[in-house]
Amino acid sequence: MEDTIVGIRERAREMLREELAETATRLFEERGFDHTTVEDIAAAAGISHRTFYRYFGTKEDVLFGDLPAAGGEALRDRLAENLGRYRPWDALHRLMRATAEQIQPPAARWARLVRIINASETLRARNLERQMHLCRLLTPVVSESVDAHPPLNELQATVLVHTALTCFDAAFSFWAEQGGTPDILTALDTAFATFAPADAD
Repeated sequence: MEDTIVGIRERAREMLREELAETATRLFEERGFDHTTVEDIAAAAGISHRTFYRYFGTKEDVLFGDLPAAGGEALRDRLAENLGRYRPWDALHRLMRATAEQIQPPAARWARLVRIINASETLRARNLERQMHLCRLLTPVVSESVDAHPPLNELQATVLVHTALTCFDAAFSFWAEQGGTPDILTALDTAFATFAPADAD
């Protein structure tokens, strides 16, 4: 009986969390992320702002909190492993592909997220900060790898990593805006193929 009660409570909590996320997303679309407060979201959902914080830590968590994503250190370690088996560009491609496989919510939801991000100076700035942080983490892995073939200096590695991250973001935006066709992995492969070495296998 106790397990049943706990299960009911968890389902009720998840339902309220989903309702809060939908309410917040709608307000972000109508007013813009930067012009919507936690108090606005709570009022529209008929709850107190304290209750909101029981479900989400920040406004950003409403958009991204339930999307699994490997931390930068995990990506760095995985890239190092890839460089032992593949050329730098292919290693980055496989890293981004593995990441994409982890975060595949419905295309319709991504389309909404992309629109909200593109309309928000705050979110665009944070997305750029995220890219710069990842670039700082991943670039030394490429430039210092003794397994990289061909070996790359720091500038070449920086350009390669920035380009890979741009391919990732562009592929996700295109996939979302096109309603999920082609699928995200195909879109990502197409983006990376644009810059693949001429002698790639």
